[in-house]
Amino acid sequence: MAPRRRLKKNKDLVANLYANVKNGVTYYQYRHPGTGQYHAMGTNKPEAQAAARQLNSILVKETDLVGEVLGTAGKDIKHLIGRYRKELLPTKRLAEGTLKILEYRLKRIERDIGTKQIDEVDVQTIAKYLDDNFERDAYIKHRATLIDLFRFAIMKGLYPADMSNPAEITYAKSEYEKNRRRLTLEQFWEIHAQAEPWMQHAMEIALITLQGRAEVINMKFADYKDQVLKVIRQKSSKHEHSHLLIHCPQLEEIITKARQSNVPSPYIIHRRPERKVDAEGREHWTQLTPNTFTAEFRKTRDKCECFKKMPREQRPTFHEIRALGSWLYKKQGFDNETYIQPLMAHADPKMTEHYQQGHEQVWMRVEAGLAITPAARRSYLG
Repeated sequence: MAPRRRLKKNKDLVANLYANVKNGVTYYQYRHPGTGQYHAMGTNKPEAQAAARQLNSILVKETDLVGEVLGTAGKDIKHLIGRYRKELLPTKRLAEGTLKILEYRLKRIERDIGTKQIDEVDVQTIAKYLDDNFERDAYIKHRATLIDLFRFAIMKGLYPADMSNPAEITYAKSEYEKNRRRLTLEQFWEIHAQAEPWMQHAMEIALITLQGRAEVINMKFADYKDQVLKVIRQKSSKHEHSHLLIHCPQLEEIITKARQSNVPSPYIIHRRPERKVDAEGREHWTQLTPNTFTAEFRKTRDKCECFKKMPREQRPTFHEIRALGSWLYKKQGFDNETYIQPLMAHADPKMTEHYQQGHEQVWMRVEAGLAITPAARRSYLG
């Protein structure tokens, strides 16, 4: 098994021995080369060094022999990701947009921990990596990718089958989404007033068509003809519900305004960047990438007074425009099953209902007719 890369502060220590300073005192820990667990070795450096040498003589050789037999010795996370890309990804039949996002996460993981040996990675390693580098949605998505990677590693014999998936045991942190607030119509128009024209067009199109960020920023002028917009939902492009022909006369005015930007572009939502630079996933210099678009929406939103006192993690995202539009359609009397659900490209009606929840307090009308007059009291007593 290849040795772990040592930090400068640990260079003079025996392999698998680590130093941590707390309140001016240096404490030593030994990391078990097989399990990855840390064990306290006290504050005496010579004693810790001697103990570490003795443990290495017993454990390191044993671990390497096991790795040789299992075929996992010398295999790092970069090797795992390479095989994952080649052997598993083609079988998933992911939409192009989803594949690009997954590839971004794979590259990030490869860059951060690509040199770690596969069979050296344990729950503690994964938990620390996630906690130190990600939060909210990014934490959840990178954790899911790591779970799939190690599931593949176990299936291919690259990770000991008798050990649990180290990413799957980590904390899920899926409850954060409950904190994000719905976007109100008043907040929508306040953001709209602060936004640049191209962002205003994007917000209006999302509200009317109920499409998400990926669909909105990839819409081309050629996709709108005879008052019909052609859309392929990115996340579900393989499903029958994902190919939409949206009859939408209201878009005529929005698209006309978008054409008057004096920036030559095939995309309805476009802008002139400060510099013409190549960016991954961008086909034209005027096109906005998903990350840039999200960052611009966030900056515009945070200028609004209505969000100044709202915690950042609760502020609604661009995605909430889709939910707001769905609720507005329902308020105007449009039917979920025959109108709103197909427009949102949802196969499950419960998903459409989920988007419509949380926009207003629903009051249930009930009756309370208990009689408490003297005559009624007598009747209760018989």
